[in-house]
Amino acid sequence: MGWRPRNGRQPRNGVLAALAALGLALLIGCPHQPPRFVLAINPWPGYAYFALAQARQHYDPRRLRLDLRNFADNDRAVQAYISGAAQAVATTTIDVVTICGVAPERCPVIVYVIDESRGGDQVLALRDVKDLKGLVGRPIALDRSSLSRYLLARAFESQDLPPPLPSQLRFLPAASWEASLRQGTVVAVVSYPPRSEILLRALPLDTLFTSRQLPNEILDVLAVEPELLRLHPDAVRALVLGWQAAREEDKESQIGVRQEVAAFLGLDTDAGTAGMAGIRYPGPQEQYELLDPRQNNLPPLLEQIRQVLYANGVIPANTPLPTSVDTTARGAARGR
Repeated sequence: MGWRPRNGRQPRNGVLAALAALGLALLIGCPHQPPRFVLAINPWPGYAYFALAQARQHYDPRRLRLDLRNFADNDRAVQAYISGAAQAVATTTIDVVTICGVAPERCPVIVYVIDESRGGDQVLALRDVKDLKGLVGRPIALDRSSLSRYLLARAFESQDLPPPLPSQLRFLPAASWEASLRQGTVVAVVSYPPRSEILLRALPLDTLFTSRQLPNEILDVLAVEPELLRLHPDAVRALVLGWQAAREEDKESQIGVRQEVAAFLGLDTDAGTAGMAGIRYPGPQEQYELLDPRQNNLPPLLEQIRQVLYANGVIPANTPLPTSVDTTARGAARGR
C-alpha cells in the first residue's frame, strides 16, 4: 500500500499510538534486562553495517538486544515503523518527513546520519531516451518510497520541466523492472543499489540523473521513537557504536568486509563495490553540525523536502517536521 495523497484518509492516531505503546512495552522487557527493540532496514550499502555489526557481535549485550529486520525495500521498512512493528528505522530524510506527514503521532527523532547518497540514487533510462526531456509524458517505473518520488521531481525540476504526471508513474515491484524495460512498458526507472547495479549489468541503460547532482540533500539517517530515546538513550548509543565498529572494520580491511556487504545486498563483490562508490559517510564534526538543533543546519533541508513532497501530493501541507538530537552522536564519538 503506497503513501496516501494529501486529500486521502490518514491513519487513526489513537489506534496507531496505542499499538506503538503496546509494542514498545512488550519489546523493551523487564527493567533488569537490556532493552530489546526492532530496527527496520532494507538492502542499501550504508544499512548493511547494522547487519554486519550483528553478525560480528559488535552490539554490547549488556546495553542492547537488537531485533534487526531486513525488509525487501525501503517502503516496507518505513511501513513497519509507521505500524509500530519497529521502534527504529534506517531510512532517508525524505521518508522521515513522509512518516511525519502520514502518521504524525509516529514522527521520529533523527539521532544519526548514516550516509549521504552522492550518486547512489539514479534515474536510469533506455538508450533511446537521450535526456530528461525525453521522459516527459512517458512511463517511469519506481517503488512506493517517497524518496523515488522526490528524486524524480527534483530531476525534472533541475531541467525546468513540469512535475511528472501521476499517469506516468508505474509503481511496480523492483523484481519486475528489468522485464518491464525489456518489453518497453516503461522507458525509465528510479533505482538505487543493489537493484540499480543489477539493471546496469543486465540492460543497455543510460544514467540521466543521480543524487550526485543534489549535494548534501539525500541523507540516510537512523530515526527512532521519541519515547524509546527518552527511556533508553544508552541502548540507542550502543546501536550506533555497533554500526561504527563495523564501519571501522571496512576501513581497516576492505576486501573481507566488502565481500560481506555485497553478500548482504545480493551482489557479487565487484557489483557491491560499484554500488558503494556513490555513498559518502559524514565524520563526527559533520554529525554535530547536521544534528545539533542550535546550529539549524538540518531544518532548512527538511523544510525543502516538505515543500517538494507536498507539491507532489505525498503529504499534507501541515506536516510537522521531525526533530534531531546530537547527543547520540556525541556519546558514540566518546566511545560510550
